[in-house]
Amino acid sequence: MKAVSVIFEHAILFMFGIVIFISCVSFFSSYEVHFKSLSTEDQLSEVREYVESNMVKLVEREGDSSVEISIPRKAGSDYYKIELSNQGLNVTSLETGVTKHSPIYNLSQNFKFMDSKAISSAGNVIIYKTGNQIKIS
Repeated sequence: MKAVSVIFEHAILFMFGIVIFISCVSFFSSYEVHFKSLSTEDQLSEVREYVESNMVKLVEREGDSSVEISIPRKAGSDYYKIELSNQGLNVTSLETGVTKHSPIYNLSQNFKFMDSKAISSAGNVIIYKTGNQIKIS
């Protein structure tokens, strides 16, 4: 009877160890996912602001012109797309669908934004200004 109780005690102790291990893994995994999503959102915002500021600089130039800017290939661990439309500039993660939007300083009142987009896997974006039209590729 003593041998059975010792085996039973060790089995219970082993199960408690497994429960504690699984709890720790799930706890830290949830924190990792949370902080990864926050960092991805911050990086998407930074890319949006960078493209937006270069667009504003391009608008200030006289005549037709273009500018090529380098962008990070990934935000967090996700590729993203940059879209320009009449509503403004959107930077969207392709995996999570998180979107950062900007109306671009009311430039839409003076300029027409051509529906265009670029994918981050290229590592660069070209912004074109022709007359009062702006597009990206």
